[in-house]
Amino acid sequence: MTGTPPPTDAGTAGGILAVDIGGTKLALRAVASGAAVYEDAVLWPVGGAVEDDAELLEASVAKAVGAWGEAPVRIGVATAPNVGADGCVVSWPNRPDWVGRSLRAPFAGTGAEVLFGDDATLAGLAEARSAGSRDLVYLGIGTGVGGGLVSGGRLLTGAWGTAGELGHLVVDPEGPRCRCGTRGCLQAAVSAEALAAHASAGRGLPTTTSELVAGVDRAEPWAERTVDHAADAIARALRALVELVQPAHVRIGGGLGAALAPLPHRVAQHLSATVRPGRPLPEVGPAVHGPHSSLAGAVLLATHGTSLLGGADLLGGGSPA
Repeated sequence: MTGTPPPTDAGTAGGILAVDIGGTKLALRAVASGAAVYEDAVLWPVGGAVEDDAELLEASVAKAVGAWGEAPVRIGVATAPNVGADGCVVSWPNRPDWVGRSLRAPFAGTGAEVLFGDDATLAGLAEARSAGSRDLVYLGIGTGVGGGLVSGGRLLTGAWGTAGELGHLVVDPEGPRCRCGTRGCLQAAVSAEALAAHASAGRGLPTTTSELVAGVDRAEPWAERTVDHAADAIARALRALVELVQPAHVRIGGGLGAALAPLPHRVAQHLSATVRPGRPLPEVGPAVHGPHSSLAGAVLLATHGTSLLGGADLLGGGSPA
């Protein structure tokens, strides 16, 4: 089927820059005439001061603009931190020193309009458009666990604009305490840190997420048990969403989620074992954009503006070709 994408606006008359500010890395993509003309990714400094972070962000943006050769008309920024209407960071568990500081300031030298959006929400937007799905749940697993909900072709943003925090659905009331303070959140069970800890316990050795991914690729029993643990927790969260919003598709991405190739199939298996008889199940699969869904969402934000975050039909009444 073919459909008409949301109308573009004045922001697309020139090139745009997309930036994904994640928990461990910063990714950038410049787009002109619908094609990527520059792309880069850098890791945040470990234990660096907030001034170092700000300088890295500003320098990375300047490098992108310099390599591209023209200033962007608009910049779309997918953010792991919560950012207020004034552009200041409200909360960022991974980099708490940023709270109260302007995230807009490092972009000031570009002269471009800067738009912010939640990273997982934007990822859900990008996945829905790429999959041609009007009802989709996106789950991103990395430093944290984020989510995006699309229902009836529109993002579900809620009364305060931050709906879709799937990482904070409680899947085990007796489970480990999450960084948010609640016990048993999905994030406390399947974030990168949590899965590395689970793998370490099962293996009997300190284990990194890279070693976990390698163990999964080799079908090591301890790694398989960790994937099943993650799949069970995710299926518990999806069980509630199946009843609440009835998604047709579930897409699993994020840095770690995209690297664990068997995870979507295992989630589907666990979910099918718990669904009510006669209730349809969503198709569970890997994210179309792999670990780059948030960056793809930032491209859409820069291209189309905030209308996509405010209830506009993402697919324009149909599915893309």
